[in-house]
Amino acid sequence: MKRFTILFACFAVALSLNAQNEEGKSGNEIQTIFGKSGQPKVGWFIGLDQGYTQLDEKDVWQGGLNFGMIIDHQLSLGLAGYGWCNHDRLHFADVTETEGAYLEGGYGGVLLEYTLFPTSPVHITFPVLIGGGGVTYISDQGLPEWDEDEWDTDYDVLDYDVFFVVEPGIRAEINLLKFMKLNAGVSYRYADGVQLINTSGDIFNNFNATVGLKFGKF
Repeated sequence: MKRFTILFACFAVALSLNAQNEEGKSGNEIQTIFGKSGQPKVGWFIGLDQGYTQLDEKDVWQGGLNFGMIIDHQLSLGLAGYGWCNHDRLHFADVTETEGAYLEGGYGGVLLEYTLFPTSPVHITFPVLIGGGGVTYISDQGLPEWDEDEWDTDYDVLDYDVFFVVEPGIRAEINLLKFMKLNAGVSYRYADGVQLINTSGDIFNNFNATVGLKFGKF
């Protein structure tokens, strides 16, 4: 993951230099690969992300959604959320003396993103997510049961916790069309104060690799 981060950073620097040259040539008009867009001072976006990270050396695939407003093409303000798609593979043996468990959860919060050279067809962005999340250990000994008109899951939850999270990152972004962008990047997730039984407090601190599509009025 560290090697991937270094390579991506070099790639991003090269892209930013190229973007600066292109912006000098084209002024303030946003360029795209397949067309041209207008210049709204205030726009909006909806993004879909897929990501990869690790928790305690276990592979985790994430799905995410973000949305918000864009000011002068460069500053994005919005909300973002992420959840784990393969919790069935996040099995931890001996969470208690008698049971193992599956780890379920997700996180989200306020999304701030600054874009360098947004008028270039290829540019870089710097997103930061600030918010919180929640995690639960679900026992591997059984499934929830229907009891008197409601699901009884009390016995199934071994432990749970909420936490504060900050996740800064860097992404390369391509203007495919005036309403669609493609991006890829890396980020680092820092989660403070996680307290789960027989679990390291820094289990959620790790790098993420993401790819995504963003739609909107840019």
